[in-house]
Amino acid sequence: MATVPKAPAWLTRDPDWQFVGGLSMPSKMPGYAYSLPAADCVTGGKLREVSGSTCSHCYAFKRGNYRFVNVQKCLERRRESLADLDAWTAAMIRLIPRAVTIADPVFRWHDSGDVQSVAHLEALCKIAWSLPMVRFWLPTREYPFVRDYLAQGGQIPANLTLRLSAAMVGTAVAMRPDLVSRGLQSSSVGAGVGSICEAHTRGNSCGPCRACWSKDVANVDYPLH
Repeated sequence: MATVPKAPAWLTRDPDWQFVGGLSMPSKMPGYAYSLPAADCVTGGKLREVSGSTCSHCYAFKRGNYRFVNVQKCLERRRESLADLDAWTAAMIRLIPRAVTIADPVFRWHDSGDVQSVAHLEALCKIAWSLPMVRFWLPTREYPFVRDYLAQGGQIPANLTLRLSAAMVGTAVAMRPDLVSRGLQSSSVGAGVGSICEAHTRGNSCGPCRACWSKDVANVDYPLH
């Protein structure tokens, strides 16, 4: 999945764009996304060393445009902006409505990277609550952060589809009833269950499919890539 810079100049000059380090626009996606350095993934960093894990072939760590110096600089700038999480959250709440399209207001968190902390996850939920017109998708392998957030009374916004991503290729996440009741979904790689991603049949493009953003889809299964 390559990240292709397509943002118009008026958006890249926006002070909020500059503060958060910009947004990404993966060629596969129907709109903007947000990425962080894959090297900073807490769980993913461990799984990269595990044969057969879904992170052992990480496209954002080993391949594609993510390796380019200019892209790495953008990713580092985004990581640095998270140091002031309140200011970052406010900037995102202002920026995202300017980036998404009115006809198809979808946004993906982390085409590269993952949730960094419970406070970070809380900020992502706050953004979703503040922008009910936008449909957010958040895949994550950081189960402990999600667990702790929920244990502290945190809730998942109706417009945020949070998918717990399977750690190993060919396996699906065992979704307990209490997790489903709290508004969580899942995703897998090569498990052959749920909604099978067919982007590879459309030139590696989502096309009209929005299954990943849909809370009505319990599990999305992706081919190994």
